[in-house]
Amino acid sequence: MPEILHKLFVISSPSGGGKTSLIKEVFKDSRSADFDIAISDTSRKKREGDKEGLDYNFVSKQEFVTRIQKEEYLEHAKVFDNLYGTSKKEVSSKLQKSNLILELDWQGAFAIKEIYDQAKLIFIVPPSIKDLEERLEKRNLDSRTVILNRLKESKLEIEKADNFDYLILNDNFDEALLELKTILFSEVSSINFKSRVSKNHVKRLVE
Repeated sequence: MPEILHKLFVISSPSGGGKTSLIKEVFKDSRSADFDIAISDTSRKKREGDKEGLDYNFVSKQEFVTRIQKEEYLEHAKVFDNLYGTSKKEVSSKLQKSNLILELDWQGAFAIKEIYDQAKLIFIVPPSIKDLEERLEKRNLDSRTVILNRLKESKLEIEKADNFDYLILNDNFDEALLELKTILFSEVSSINFKSRVSKNHVKRLVE
């Protein structure tokens, strides 16, 4: 296991679950000065508003495959025909200097935990599948077919939530943000963290 000089957090949620928005707000807090975020590589096309090196490192599919062959990624996955990966070099370098946040799906989160067993996994749980659907439609980024596929995949992701260290219910953005900051900045233990997510709530989401 690689030595960790700082804290490592992995934040996951279904598509539309709010993890990206929450993370952006975290970095507006002055307490985030000793935190950084690892930017994933992706082969997907840029969307309107995407910024190179801020949202993702955009690479061609051919270049991505080459990097896989060179074993440059801690983890990588194919999601809706697009490749996503986390650079070994970037994570190692940033962990030498600061606490680090990774924004990954559940597969990536578990892969990181296998390598860095001290990593803390945080899952953002939606209030309902209907709420996820409304958020995805409001983003106006995907076709109806893609949205339905994302919702189907969301149930599979939520089934894995119990394997995370912390569960945050995003039924109210400000409250979810406060809980996320409490975990990141106070390092409250998973035993002492009072999650608002019940097992029955998770069960209802995946039925």
